[in-house]
Amino acid sequence: MILWIILAVIALIIAVSGIKIIRPFEKGLVERLGKFRRQAQPGLNFIIPFIERIVKIDMREMVIDVPPQEVITKDNVIVTVDAVIYYEITDASGLFITSVILKLLR
Repeated sequence: MILWIILAVIALIIAVSGIKIIRPFEKGLVERLGKFRRQAQPGLNFIIPFIERIVKIDMREMVIDVPPQEVITKDNVIVTVDAVIYYEITDASGLFITSVILKLLR
C-alpha cells in the first residue's frame, strides 16, 4: 500500500513538472533532446518531462547603456560620445542558437 502511494506521488511530481506557464510578454522555444522543436505561445503549455525543455525569450523592448567613449577627430578635437541602444526581438525562433548569449547579457 505504501509503495503505491510513493509511486503515485512520484508520478504526480513528474506530471506537474511537464506543465509550464509562459507570460504574455514571453515566447517559449521548445527543445526536444537539444534540438529546436516548436515555438510555445504565451499561456499554459505542456511538455514531456526530462525529454523536452522550454527556453523563455523576453519579447519586450530592451535597453543597453553604452558607456561614454572619448574619440579624437581628424582635426584633433576630443569628443565624448555616449549612446543608448534599444532593441526588440521580433522572431523568437531565430534566437534558438543565440539564446545562451542573451542569458549572459542579463
